[in-house]
Amino acid sequence: MTKWPKDNQADLLAFYGTPGPDVERQLVNVVPPFQMYYDGKPVARIRFHRKAAAALTAALNDIWEHYGSDQRKIDALGISKYAGAYNPRKVRGSATKWSNHAYGAAIDLNAEENGFGKGHGTMPQPVIDAFKRQGARWGGDYRGRTDPMHFEFCDASGYPGPVALMDMPQVDGDSDQGDDGGSTEFSAQSKPSFGKRVRNWLVGLTSSGGGLGFLGYLTSWEVVAILCGFSLLMTVLIVWFFGPDKVRGWVARQVS
Repeated sequence: MTKWPKDNQADLLAFYGTPGPDVERQLVNVVPPFQMYYDGKPVARIRFHRKAAAALTAALNDIWEHYGSDQRKIDALGISKYAGAYNPRKVRGSATKWSNHAYGAAIDLNAEENGFGKGHGTMPQPVIDAFKRQGARWGGDYRGRTDPMHFEFCDASGYPGPVALMDMPQVDGDSDQGDDGGSTEFSAQSKPSFGKRVRNWLVGLTSSGGGLGFLGYLTSWEVVAILCGFSLLMTVLIVWFFGPDKVRGWVARQVS
């Protein structure tokens, strides 16, 4: 089995090449063993990176054999609903990080029932197992918000997952839902809740050099503990600096 690159920009670039003309020169056609459809139209081939094409072919063949080479079973389970592979774009929400679709190293299946943030969706376990046997990473295993339509040929071991505080989304919410021509369609998203706005503020502070980069390496309960401890420390300092009588008076005025 191929040793896939770590899921970071440097390793992906070194293994697959630079998204754009460099990657496009390395794309080959993968012909699925069963009929696939995109928006109801037959898909004859899937453009995929030559280094991952054999693994994709093996996974699809494994799925086909598991279901007895029965197209009706494949259709009934939604496995034939192709939702995108090669697409030279950045990760949603990032201006710098390339999507794994941009390397031709990721594929999405049945986006309708396995959308971003839908837990494990309805992706059949035999499909998940077939891809994992080839070393692929499944988006349903993401910490925080999952991406169950998504399979990518990279290695996430040894890298901390994103903090799950307040339902934080997976950093690489990488599902495509577009065609191989490069266009991408995303469903409309509702206005984020207060909790998610707080989460986004923390993520933004972390990424802008606000001194909180260590939060990405902590679990959610550790982050909560740190924030609670910081709040308690600030309360003690305020009482010590202004005096308990002034603090009580200020609080009384605010609640009255």
